[in-house]
Amino acid sequence: MTLRQILLAGTALGAAALLASPALAGSAAASQNEIDTLKQQMYEIQQRLNEMHEAQAKEDKNPVTVSLKDGKPSFKTADGNFTMAIRGRAHLDVASYGQNANSKAQTGGGLNSGANFRRAELGVEGTFMKDWGYKLNMQWGDSGAERASTIKDAYLSYDGIKGISIMAGAIQTPMTLDDTTSSNDITFIERASAANLATSLGAGDGRISFGAKGNTDNFYGSLFYTMNTIGTAANTSSEGSAFVGRMAYAFEPAADWNIHLGASGTFKPDTDGAVTFQDRPELRVDPTRLVSTGALLADDASVYGPELAASYGPFKAQAEYYFYNVNRTGTLPDPDFNSWYVQASWVITGEAYKYDIKDAAYKGVKPANPFSINGGGMGAWEIAARYSQTDLNYNEGSAGTATPVGGIRGGKQNIITAGVNWYPINNVRFMLEYLDVDVDRMNGAGADIGHKYNAVAARAQFAF
Repeated sequence: MTLRQILLAGTALGAAALLASPALAGSAAASQNEIDTLKQQMYEIQQRLNEMHEAQAKEDKNPVTVSLKDGKPSFKTADGNFTMAIRGRAHLDVASYGQNANSKAQTGGGLNSGANFRRAELGVEGTFMKDWGYKLNMQWGDSGAERASTIKDAYLSYDGIKGISIMAGAIQTPMTLDDTTSSNDITFIERASAANLATSLGAGDGRISFGAKGNTDNFYGSLFYTMNTIGTAANTSSEGSAFVGRMAYAFEPAADWNIHLGASGTFKPDTDGAVTFQDRPELRVDPTRLVSTGALLADDASVYGPELAASYGPFKAQAEYYFYNVNRTGTLPDPDFNSWYVQASWVITGEAYKYDIKDAAYKGVKPANPFSINGGGMGAWEIAARYSQTDLNYNEGSAGTATPVGGIRGGKQNIITAGVNWYPINNVRFMLEYLDVDVDRMNGAGADIGHKYNAVAARAQFAF
């Protein structure tokens, strides 16, 4: 009972006692009007107490529940109309680059070993009136100065149609299997260059997008109209618009295995004048990009390619192949490039990979026996390997000669990566990788500006 209820009850009891008092009953000064007034006040007090009791009963039946599943604070009303979850992650990377004298000379002294927060994020997501969803997520970190802090997600969605979500705002627009997989769940410290190049044209984090995604038990599809990325300058007459689509089919998905077949594509009819394809060598402690087409004046551009993946219990393999086409302004020939990767992983402690058709992507490994120094388990252990190749050359000509007219010497990059991941508990992961990088590239005069080096990298990751 609240203090106010106690005071009201006390007033009622006092009034009752006053009426029952013989002194009052026998007092010649007590008029009938005063008695009637007190009776009316008692009636009003009783009515108010009844209303407060009913309101308290309704409140007790509709509480806000709080949960901490996997360490994520979540709030929900009993009627399910409103939910909110606080989410966050922090990824700290450390790397050491081993370069020979020639490679160091090409990068002005060599790639910089060291440490940086690849990403640190904090945000909220939830629903209101059941059918409406929202997400707001801020991200800090990254390598280089181009995106030190930014809005990663800020969107509204309508989910009142079963299996369909209509979305608008700043979204990590669905494109490629690797990019659709959460950064908390990707197998390697960085996604393959093939995926990074593909998303750079019209998708990626914080992209202003309008569209929808949907799924059945084994089919997924999405289509979005996108514009500029949050934090980048937008042209007032055009904002580099693009159409981004993705579809996937999961063959008879089951609890312990699945086969994923999909395709992603982006068509950019408005390039804002130029497009550039470039990427860091699948590690971002040093921000240097070793392969790049440079800015290409273009009327439009496109990227498209297939996705293939399969898992069986603790085994998983996936591959993607993307073609990048540019329709150049003027009479120069139109270049095309390609990039692909193949990777495989095995959870040696036996945990199975989980597939979610709602995103047509794999979820992270959950340790069956979380690590504890006091008689607990050893967590989950995973080993993985990847080979990727990126070719950003077009009519590059021969070494020692100038670039042919219309030719592009963006470079050819081959990377072998081997890694081991440890998941002590659901919220924490430690990653260790070895990378062997080989970049063949010529400058405009035909001189070798390639790179051959290896790197050792590690990540400490916390997420909720």
